[in-house]
Amino acid sequence: MANATTNLLAVEVKRTEKVALTQVLRDYISNAYAEHPDLYTDDFRVLDELRMDCIHLGAQHNALNRLIKYHGQLVFIGSKFPIDVGAEFPWYPAFSANGGKPVAYRNLNYEKACVLYSIAAMQSQLGISENRATADGVRKACMYFQNAAGAFKHLQDVVIPEIRTAPTKDMTTSALNTLVSLMLAQAQECVWQKAAIDHLRDGTIARLAIQVAEYYDSAYDLATNSSISGLYPQSWLSHMQIKTLHFKAAAQFRKATECISQNKYGEEIARLQLAESYVKKGLDMSGSFLSRGSGVNEMVINDLKSLQQIIQSNLARAQRDNDVIYLEPVPSSSALPPIVKSGMVKPMPTTEITDPVQLMMDNERSHGKMPHPLLGLPLFQKLVPFAVHQAASVYFDRKERVLKVDIIGKLDELTGVYQSTLRSLNLPTALQALEQPIGPPPSLIKRADEIKSKGGSALLYDMIEKVRQSSLKNSELLDQALNAVDEELEEDDAMRKQYGDKWPLQKSSELTGQLIAQGKKHRETILSAQKADQTVHQKLDTWVKIIDILNLPTDEIERSIPSVHVTRGYSAHDEDDDLARQNNAARHLRALLEQADGHVRERKDIIERAQRTSMADDISPALLNKAAQLTANSPIAKIEPAQFEDLFAEQLRQYDEYLKDVDKQEEEQDLLMKKIATANEDFLEARRFNPAIAKREKALQNLEQAYDKFQEIYTNLKEGMKFYTDHGQSLSTFRKKCLDYQQHRRNEAREALKTLGVNPLSLASLNLNPQDNAQPQAGGAWQPKFGIRFSGQKP
Repeated sequence: MANATTNLLAVEVKRTEKVALTQVLRDYISNAYAEHPDLYTDDFRVLDELRMDCIHLGAQHNALNRLIKYHGQLVFIGSKFPIDVGAEFPWYPAFSANGGKPVAYRNLNYEKACVLYSIAAMQSQLGISENRATADGVRKACMYFQNAAGAFKHLQDVVIPEIRTAPTKDMTTSALNTLVSLMLAQAQECVWQKAAIDHLRDGTIARLAIQVAEYYDSAYDLATNSSISGLYPQSWLSHMQIKTLHFKAAAQFRKATECISQNKYGEEIARLQLAESYVKKGLDMSGSFLSRGSGVNEMVINDLKSLQQIIQSNLARAQRDNDVIYLEPVPSSSALPPIVKSGMVKPMPTTEITDPVQLMMDNERSHGKMPHPLLGLPLFQKLVPFAVHQAASVYFDRKERVLKVDIIGKLDELTGVYQSTLRSLNLPTALQALEQPIGPPPSLIKRADEIKSKGGSALLYDMIEKVRQSSLKNSELLDQALNAVDEELEEDDAMRKQYGDKWPLQKSSELTGQLIAQGKKHRETILSAQKADQTVHQKLDTWVKIIDILNLPTDEIERSIPSVHVTRGYSAHDEDDDLARQNNAARHLRALLEQADGHVRERKDIIERAQRTSMADDISPALLNKAAQLTANSPIAKIEPAQFEDLFAEQLRQYDEYLKDVDKQEEEQDLLMKKIATANEDFLEARRFNPAIAKREKALQNLEQAYDKFQEIYTNLKEGMKFYTDHGQSLSTFRKKCLDYQQHRRNEAREALKTLGVNPLSLASLNLNPQDNAQPQAGGAWQPKFGIRFSGQKP
């Protein structure tokens, strides 16, 4: 931004568009923090007003204050919310007032960076608006430029790294360093101007001037870096070049004036000649810029012309005096000692920029609830820091892992091992066969009733038919999809044969690779599912007779199970001994099984107690206390979940007693399983004298297994039906994609025919209908209408 009434430059603020920030934050608080957003209604209102100020900037001083306040609040809420809260922040790149598109990121730190850029820009505008004809105006302008340089540098060093993504071109390192150097050049120019107003020594003014030139020259070098080529307007680059030459000339002029008092008349002339060359080069350059339409501010040119007149006047006098009076040799410009630079400015960001939160909190502590006069009270102060929610989430995950894996999972695993071991030993069926020698045991009757209530094997066969129909439907969807692709390939091949190289469309084979791959994957999925369906069907055919027994009335089930009768083939005394030994072994085995069942009940109790402990386990108060300690010195101090590790460990100790119970259960079950295995061997040995027991036991075992198979097949079929429903939805989407592709290619073909001067209706003569491309073949085989690439066997 150039101002016709000043010889300095100011930066334009970045432009933005409206953002529904508070609505996004309301939703985020509701969903992520489980707090009611109405608690922060006033905070939302203030934040909305501050965000709107970025769009509708008012008077410069008020606009700067509002931007500083918004930046300070963004710094504070950065500790309360994550970088991505779901809102996109659109900002136009700098120097794009007449065009360009906004760059939007879902990133709070990007918003903060753009606001800080605008703060620095506004400070530069206030700097050029000061009346530098007065000492106070020069002083204020100098401070504004140093503040702007400080804001740009703080943006580069602190804020940009926090964005965690590549910055836009106007906020890259080279771009921001350019602005820092430019602002320092103008601040140093104010110091130089104040020194001239105050009539400081010429040597001092020369040292100040050469530093001005150094800053302008650095700004130009940075601005022309290839990484930001084209960012700054040519008028800015011209301005920097002319200013560099101007202050090199001014420095040499002041140094030449100092030479008079030091009786260095030859050096005076050399420096005046060097100054004149700088001025001439600057004026020549300005004329060249003007001819290329990138002129420099007229005030800058006038300054240069005024300096030229003074230099030429002094040079003529110096040469005349030297020729008549002093007769000193004039050194070459390369032999002149360099002028020592004297830098009097530096980047000076205001405290409201570098540490706004501390200012707000210090003011609150010292004045109660009185807001800071510029920054106000921190918004969302009562909202729990986001890092605390992260820590709570980490703890919840660890607690769930202890509960579900180390306690519940381990206990369920022990029970599973126990139950599978009993099944392998045919227990308790073997005991039931002995303890109830006639009729089905009560547990078996209960299971039979369950199968009857569901419909027995008829239900399973009905489900198999539904699965088969779903499989057929899915296969048809896939066939239709792939035939559409196959038809389009045939149409394309036909056109290529007819029109040869004149056919302008890309080959179908080059476009359908992804569709073909997806179709192949869908086909493999269906074939794999159909194999699984066949396995389930075979399983049902294998077990259906025994499953049907369980579907019979109770008296018929009883007749199907052998009864146990004592057969006297030897002395009554021996038989009595065998029965006694058999009964003793059975009683011992039953006692062990009851003991094991007791352990299973204990495990359920352990799980219930652990779950109650978990439900009552609220780490939030402890996390808040820890967070308060971590942020005691600064409310925006970085908090990481790792800082809560000791607290996590302490809180998880309440589950130690359950973990000890798990270890105890494992030890006791290992010992008990060994005892059961030994007792079962004794039981088997004791009952050998009565073969009827083995027959009854085998019958009961078969019926128990039939019940398990019924449940297994029922579950398999339910999963199969769900699979085909889900896969059918995916296939419908794929089919639409293929048909859309076919229609799109047909539309392109019609346009191509028009280009070739052919009636596009000729495409219809191919008589291709995507709904009519499945052709039944002899023997039940099925193939697409064209080719065999997608052929498959209908189930």
